[in-house]
Amino acid sequence: MPSLLSPPHRPRPEDRRPAGRRIVSATILGVLLAAGLACTSAQPPAPVPGPVQRGPEPLALEPADRPYLIDPLEGYTRPADPQLAVRLRKARRDLLEAGDTAGAVRTATELLQADPGFAPAQVLFAQVDFAAGENTRVVSRLLPLGDETPTYTASQLLLGRAAEKGGDVALAYSAFRAVAARSPLAFKRTGELHPRAMEIVSHRLDEAVRNQMTDEAVKQLQLLQSWGPSETITLEAGRKVAIARADRPAELEAVKELSGRRPDDRDLLRRRAQLELEVGDPGSGLKIVQDLAARDPKDPALAQELEAAKFRWRLSQLPRDVQDVAAKPELTKGDLAVLLYWLVPQVRNSLPTAGRIATDVLDNSHRDEIVRVVNLGLMEVDPTLHRFFPGSPMRRGSALRVVLRTLARFGAASCAGGNPNGGDVCGVSLACGLLASAEDCQATTPLSGAGSVEILRRSQKLLGGS
Repeated sequence: MPSLLSPPHRPRPEDRRPAGRRIVSATILGVLLAAGLACTSAQPPAPVPGPVQRGPEPLALEPADRPYLIDPLEGYTRPADPQLAVRLRKARRDLLEAGDTAGAVRTATELLQADPGFAPAQVLFAQVDFAAGENTRVVSRLLPLGDETPTYTASQLLLGRAAEKGGDVALAYSAFRAVAARSPLAFKRTGELHPRAMEIVSHRLDEAVRNQMTDEAVKQLQLLQSWGPSETITLEAGRKVAIARADRPAELEAVKELSGRRPDDRDLLRRRAQLELEVGDPGSGLKIVQDLAARDPKDPALAQELEAAKFRWRLSQLPRDVQDVAAKPELTKGDLAVLLYWLVPQVRNSLPTAGRIATDVLDNSHRDEIVRVVNLGLMEVDPTLHRFFPGSPMRRGSALRVVLRTLARFGAASCAGGNPNGGDVCGVSLACGLLASAEDCQATTPLSGAGSVEILRRSQKLLGGS
């Protein structure tokens, strides 16, 4: 209690503020504080932006490509451990659905480390490559698997798609074809690619033939024959290879099939007739030429072909070993003597005028024919060694000289100016009608059986035969 002696108390300015105002101020302050706390808890300050963290995403595969990435175990013939199969399939599923390439690579690597020969792991690797657009790597990885196991569906299906996207339609077709019986998709793609694949391989064969790469041409022909053995494109390819290899029997087989499909192709029929006369059925060849000549009796070329066909048919009536000589691609000196004997009646029916001996033909199966030709003075024997050398190769120029000598021996030397042994053999032979043109001479090239038969046929017209 203040003392009575103390000065009177003076209130502080704040003490003089009315009590009601103090209460209002406190209330407002409380409301503001509460509001501030409420705002702070509802909208905290934004954090500093950092790197966006994203999980795996689906691969950017075209929808048309997805069906080719099937279960890597599909078509695999070896037994697979069930646990490995589960891991493999999960990795492939995660690859396609979540884009987990790292997981697929890790799984494939671990599986190959455990078993280097586990092909499905290689297929999983190839699926990762394919998803990355590495078609060349897919082909390099899967081609050995296709060679080793042609019916491995998962491998061949992906190999075919990668090859197709890489531009190798023939390889794609081959891969799809290998598993067409196991995969409806492969079956469908095989049908779609077949015409183009056949065309591409045919072009490759043509290129090989042009470059005289016969082995490569044969390889391409084998592909065509396995893909479409009865198709026209295959038959035409077979004929091209046969011509390149001078394989007339094979050419005849192809021409017979082709002419059956194109009966109005006169050039093809004429070629068939020629081949039948040379290496096939001479009777059939003669019949074809007779039919062609009957259709066009004023065609001089067909008239000449008919004469040749008749001559060839007569040749077919000779002993089999003589026919074999006439079919040889290259003749020897002894072979020409045999054909002279059998195809020129004057040689066979004339008596020898000399008694020369050739010691190297005594054991030859055609000794009699060679001795007759030698002793008629048509072919020479070495005067010192008394050898005929029947196995020596015969050139066209030398053969023409022999035939000119034969013409002179039997009274038809006028075309040679009475001197068949002199002058230019090509020019004289052309003047005598033994050649159709100067280009046919080819004096230094080997003499074929067909070539000698034609020369001897022409000689018969000069000797009074036909």
